[in-house]
Amino acid sequence: MLTHKGTKTIETARLILRQAQMSDAKPMFDNWASDPEVTKFLTWPTYQTPDTANIILAQWIGEYEKEDFYQWMIELKQIHQPIGSISVVSLNNRVGSAEIGYCIGRSWWHKGIMTEALQAVIQFLFCQVGVNRIEARHDPNNPHSGGVMKKCGMKYEGTSRAADRNNQGICDTAQYAILRADWQKPKHFMDGYTAENDTDLVQEIYRRSDENNRLTKSKAVQVEFQTTVTYIERYLTPGASILDIGAGTGIYSLYFARKGYRVSALELADSNIEVFRRNMDKVCPIDLAQGNAMDLSRYEDNSFDAVLLFGPLYHLHDDAHKKQCIAEAKRVCKPEGKLFFSFISNDPVILTMQQMHPDYLLSGDYHKESFQCEDFPFVFHTLDRCRSLLKAGGIRILHEVASDGLSELLQDMINQMDGETYRQYLKYHAYICEKPECVGLSNHLLYVGEKAV
Repeated sequence: MLTHKGTKTIETARLILRQAQMSDAKPMFDNWASDPEVTKFLTWPTYQTPDTANIILAQWIGEYEKEDFYQWMIELKQIHQPIGSISVVSLNNRVGSAEIGYCIGRSWWHKGIMTEALQAVIQFLFCQVGVNRIEARHDPNNPHSGGVMKKCGMKYEGTSRAADRNNQGICDTAQYAILRADWQKPKHFMDGYTAENDTDLVQEIYRRSDENNRLTKSKAVQVEFQTTVTYIERYLTPGASILDIGAGTGIYSLYFARKGYRVSALELADSNIEVFRRNMDKVCPIDLAQGNAMDLSRYEDNSFDAVLLFGPLYHLHDDAHKKQCIAEAKRVCKPEGKLFFSFISNDPVILTMQQMHPDYLLSGDYHKESFQCEDFPFVFHTLDRCRSLLKAGGIRILHEVASDGLSELLQDMINQMDGETYRQYLKYHAYICEKPECVGLSNHLLYVGEKAV
């Protein structure tokens, strides 16, 4: 059953998706609706005067009181103007499906903006409204529109011949769709890729995935971020220096830089570096560098009050490389500083994968007797293996934390919680996240440590 929310404001790194206003008429006309190249494959005609924009906007604004009306303006933060629109063009409440349509001004084509907007709407519809299927269509003569759908994880389902009419006349329509189970990006999203080494694998993983929204796209995934930040803040003093190794697109670095801490960040993947730079602002300067977690030679010994290692141990297959990574993190940490390590826990993965794929227990990529998951594309550690790696690396473990706990298994329930219930859930999670009987059920593990004497 769908829980309609209406056109709520959605914010992404570069965009604000919001309700239309009458003041949008001029930018709507100028930026996209009057351009015949933009409307070439659309089903509505090119606007000839701004009056048409006024009429359409008045219609949309009148519909916003309906909870099942979804029509967003795509506002680019950089210019504080709408540059396109995205909407739910049809709903099927009986089967829980929604069809999306979108367009964007020609000046902003091929910059990943439409993909960013569509990803945000897909997340909203799955997490907030509860749809099970999202679909979209395009004229095969406009393949770039289909490219946006593919980048958002939608699968091609076929082409209907002479099934629609657009500004070019009667046309075929290619249909794409994504189910809620598909959206969770199961482990086999790397099917068809064979890695030469860990560095190439990391580059490919983050070309294919949306790391920028991984820890923010729903209430359930935010549990990991909230828990991790809480433990880090326990040990920080004003003006503390932080090194974020494997910083991704900067969610932790930016959080702490904005709180006034001195942050250095190291990231390997080209795609993550690109997004990180876009996310940065002048208010919170960060020393961002591209590099490998096994070589921190750019940093002096005993330089940082806190060292975060929230990614590299997801990807290193060789034990010698893992140990080198841990040794480097330890070297640059001050004697009295704290180190924070993140691992993907082996054992609960089997249950979460079974939840998404009902045949996983019988056919999944894990050893059917030892229950060790196949280390591709990510590397999975048991609790004992995490402990032995850190202790062998001269790390004294202070906390062993279920950073996301049961959140992946219970994500549908958590994502439907209202604000007050969710806040209480976070308190409950904080209460159980270090209990030994709970740590092993968490998909992600956080270890807090310091240099052993």
